[in-house]
Amino acid sequence: MRIAIISTPFIRVPPSGYGGTELFCYELVEGLSARGHEVTLFATGDSSVACRRRSLYASPCWPPAPEDEVNHVAWAASEIAREDRFDLVHVNSPIAVPFTRFLRVPAVHTLHHASCDESSRIYAQHPEVAYVAISERQRALEIPLPRSCVIHHGVTPARYPTSLSDEGYLAHLGRYAEEKGTHLALDIARAAGMQLRLAGRAHPKDRPYYLREIAPRLRESGASDLGEMDHDRKVALLRGARALLCPLQWEEPFGLVAVEAMLCGTPVLGF
Repeated sequence: MRIAIISTPFIRVPPSGYGGTELFCYELVEGLSARGHEVTLFATGDSSVACRRRSLYASPCWPPAPEDEVNHVAWAASEIAREDRFDLVHVNSPIAVPFTRFLRVPAVHTLHHASCDESSRIYAQHPEVAYVAISERQRALEIPLPRSCVIHHGVTPARYPTSLSDEGYLAHLGRYAEEKGTHLALDIARAAGMQLRLAGRAHPKDRPYYLREIAPRLRESGASDLGEMDHDRKVALLRGARALLCPLQWEEPFGLVAVEAMLCGTPVLGF
């Protein structure tokens, strides 16, 4: 099949640090290409994938702005319509769903985010799209969709070698945000008398939370904020951790980092 996949304009594929949706797109592109499908990825110009790549933006648009995503998706949709050669279009953002109506191609949308009224209204207006939830819980919280299924996220196991020992610290990876429970991870490690190593970054909208809740705890606890990590450093951190802390404060749609940790042989402590 000839498949068009529209990623985001915010982070390269694969991501050099944070980027769950972009990591998903990378694994999907690699898997489909390995199976003989002809894949075209619409992503940032610095993306590195084993398929044809098309780009509106040469580099990631950061911090994220809605107009950049609209421009990216509108351009991708117009290119897909102009080329008129694809058998399937796969999109990864609610913003992209309305554009699929103007394409003479079946469309699939993977739901990467928690349910919200605005996105649900878009989905309700486009019952012709096939929707893929990434967990049973995510689908249960969404409005009933006439064409939907659940396909869990996956990663390539060979990229996460298992470790049977640890270095005695706890880890917390991903976006520093209240809903991710980053402040609780710091509290848990301090109460347990263990070192915590953070790896990730705060989205611009979460910067006040970081300054209010994270920065003071870092100073008081002696925990390490290692910032964003590339794949190899992330795997090394997970392999050396005694456990990964995921004290979530929201309905996490999936949580890819938990799978990455378990592949490395690291237990996941979450709630």
